Parts: sequence; structure tokens; C-alpha cells
Amino acid sequence: MTGDAPATGRGEQGERMPRADVAALTRRLTAIDATNPSLVPGGSGERELAGVIAEWLADRGLEVRLVGADPARPSVLARRRGTGAGRTLLLAGHLDTVGGSGAGDGMSGPDPDRVVGRGAYDMAGGLAAAMTAAAAASDPAGDVVLAFAADEEFGSVGMEELLAAIDADAAASADPCARPDAAVVLEPTDLGVTLAHRGFAWYRIEYEGLAAHGSQPELGVDAIDRALDGLVALRAFTGEVAARPRHPLLGAGSVRVATIEGGTDAATVADRCVIVVERRTLPGDADPGPELGSVLAPSRPARIVPLVARPAMEADADSPIARIVLEQVGRATGAPAALRGDPWWTDAGLIAEAGIPVVLVGPVGGGAHADVEWVSTESLESLVDVLEETIRAFCDENGR
Repeated sequence: MTGDAPATGRGEQGERMPRADVAALTRRLTAIDATNPSLVPGGSGERELAGVIAEWLADRGLEVRLVGADPARPSVLARRRGTGAGRTLLLAGHLDTVGGSGAGDGMSGPDPDRVVGRGAYDMAGGLAAAMTAAAAASDPAGDVVLAFAADEEFGSVGMEELLAAIDADAAASADPCARPDAAVVLEPTDLGVTLAHRGFAWYRIEYEGLAAHGSQPELGVDAIDRALDGLVALRAFTGEVAARPRHPLLGAGSVRVATIEGGTDAATVADRCVIVVERRTLPGDADPGPELGSVLAPSRPARIVPLVARPAMEADADSPIARIVLEQVGRATGAPAALRGDPWWTDAGLIAEAGIPVVLVGPVGGGAHADVEWVSTESLESLVDVLEETIRAFCDENGR
């Protein structure tokens, strides 16, 4: 058992349990260093945090297992069984943090209204609220599934593995509740409701030339000069993308040169130059690769290598999950929920791509990825209320 008070809800025998202190649970999770080792070499990884969360949930009667090919970096998959054939709701988040001097302190300092520490806002607070709400929900008709992923801050391998595990469970079961009917991702949104976010794609553009002595450049082919032609074309393309019709929540897409590397020394014509380009996309955008290739073709790149691509996400504001979450945020806060479009990418993109309607809602705070990161304890309580009522309203026995 953990040291936190058990959550309000019903245990395996249906007994009523006192409510957890979601702020205390957030502090406990924040105090565990889950720095993503793909971002920070030697980072602690997600294993310790995954183990603590799995134990907490199992102690409260949920079915829990760790998922992932790398035992040092597991994700958590848990299920609260419903009482009947209601709709199944997925509550999703990520375990990893980006690291830094604020990592893992989990201390509130002199301010009891905040939990401070790397990962408190992004996103231990959201995880703690989801855990508390799932354990506290009073006999939902449908299932509640928790999917807490490793590696969201880098490659999103964890969510890919979790979604594959969920699909495998559904294929192996005749239970109509096995696959989620909708999802809520607990990324920090300051209690707004995110209905859309951008996608992204990264490309490595390789230019080749012919080395020669710098005193006789006419004997060589300057790869940097070719890349310069590509950079000029990309600058023009950036303006073209910015001038396209704007998304009502996301604005315009973007094109950005992220890195440039080329040449060996001052006295040699460069035989190689490599640039990395980031393209941020909007819902409905086509694969950006062919268009980028057309833009760069006059500069004669040797290769355009796709590195990673992730889809944009857009929710239907009239979908059952969006309507319920918007209503519950308004009820919990006493004001209409703010509709958000976020410029960054989240695992909600993969969930939507898997055919699961999804929205995002999370606590109030600040300093995501910064040395001073914090989350409001009052907003954590409000978020638990939102999630409990969303579970009650969505996982209705008449919902299927």
C-alpha cells in the first residue's frame, strides 16, 4: 500500500473508502525522477514511477499491468471494470519528463496552493487526478481504462505500445467494453478543453558536393552553396504556408529550419551539408513530404529523409465526450469552458488516429519544461470532479 489515503470509491468488496488527497499524490509522483533518457543521456526513465502508479491502482482494485518492449521503460495499462455494458472511457497521460534542475523535488515550499517540481504540471497532476477519479467513480456501467505512456516527450513509443495492447485485448475478448469508445488526455490545459492540436513532421535534407582546396573552389562543388539555395526556397515556402487559410483554433501551420551542419574546415570546399526541417501541420493537411520535395527540388538535394511524422488532432465539439467534458468543466468552475487549440503535439494525435474520439483537459499551472514548474492544488480538486462526473455521464449503461 502507498502512504496516501485511499481514494473515495468502492473497493473489490464494494466498501466505501475515504477520498484521497490528490495534491499529496501529485507530490509523491512529482518527487520521482522520470527523466526521459532519450532526451537526457543517463536519465532515470519511467520504471520507478510506473511501478508506484501500478501498485497504487492495484491496491484500489483495478486490473493493472506494465506494457512495453523495454523493461526499463514500461507504460501502465489499468482497467476499472464496470457493472454492465456501458461505454468505455480511456484516461490517458504520460510518465516521462524532460529533466532539468527542477526534476523530481515534488515540494510545495511555503505555498500550500501549489505543488512545485519538474513534471508537476506536465504531467503528474493530470495522472494523479485520473488515478483518483478512476478509483473514486461510483460503480460505472462501462469500464474506465488508464493508459499512462513512457516516452511521450520524445518518440511516443509508449502510447503506440499501449494502443496495440488495447487492440490486442479487444481482439482476444468478446467483451464489448474492451475497446475505448472515447478518451480524455490529461495534458495541462489550465482547465480549458483542447479540441485540436497541430501535427508535425521532421526531415533531414542531405546535400552532396565535391571537396576541393579553398584556393581553387572552381575545382569542387560546394554543398553548402546548394543548401543555401534550399534555405532560400524554404524561406519563401514559410511565407506561403503562413498565408494559407487559418484554422479557427490553431492558426497557420509552419515551416522551420532546425539545424544546419556542413563543411570540414576553412580551407576546404564542403562536400556535404545537412539541414533538418520541421513542418507543423493542421488537421486535414496532406502528407507534407511530397510538397517539401517539390519546394526543394531546384536546389538538388541528394536525399530527403523522413525522420518522424505525427498527425494533427481535431475533435468534434458535438461528440458525446466533448459535450460531456465541456459541461463538466463549466459545472466545476462556474464558468463556460474555454475552447483551446494547442500548437504543440500530444499523444492525443495517436489516439485520434486509432479511431477513438478524444479531447484534452488538465490542471492549472505553469513552467512546463522549465526549471520552476508548478500546478495549482485547487485546480487538481476541480479536475478530479470533472473526471468523476465525466466517467459517470459517459460510462452510462444506455450509452452503447
